[in-house]
Amino acid sequence: MITIEKITKQIQKKQIIKCVDNKAAVLLPIVHVDDQLELLFQVRSKKLKWQPGDICFPGGRVELTDINPEHTAKRETAEELGIAFNQITILGQLPKFIATLGMMIYPFVGTINSLDDLQLNHDEVEQIFTVPIKWFIDNQPQCATMFLGQKPADNFPFDVITNRSTNWQKRSEHAVYYYQYQNWVIWGLTAQLLKFFIDTIGE
Repeated sequence: MITIEKITKQIQKKQIIKCVDNKAAVLLPIVHVDDQLELLFQVRSKKLKWQPGDICFPGGRVELTDINPEHTAKRETAEELGIAFNQITILGQLPKFIATLGMMIYPFVGTINSLDDLQLNHDEVEQIFTVPIKWFIDNQPQCATMFLGQKPADNFPFDVITNRSTNWQKRSEHAVYYYQYQNWVIWGLTAQLLKFFIDTIGE
């Protein structure tokens, strides 16, 4: 039997799940290398289905068991780099924002005590590298335009939805930042976070 109580319960349950599924937390990890501050980057494992080989910061989806997004950022970093939770110190949080694909991103800035005892999770991380923060201050990112397109599949019911043409296509565009450091290209969401961080500390 359908009741208001049942409808309310099911809707609220779905809202909770959707809220968790659409949140992710990321850590911008700072390390000391040769007496200067550097940012640590990960190269995503080639085993991954989503963006294998891309450069990113540690992070991932907020899980139901996480206390808050800060906990997510530390947990994901510890799991991916193979370090103890207490080796990560959070310095602060950058403003949250919604990524192009609709996910809410919670970026945190923190320090990692040492890189000596890393045990990378190679199911997720191919390798790591670091870049001096000063290099990013001295080198602005380049910018390109990406077009996002939506077009109907072959089985789209144009015979029923008659107000759409068979060559209908919806397009939007957004800026894509990228940095070229030595042999690495840091782009997309990672470059967007990076630019915001550099702009923030340069104010």
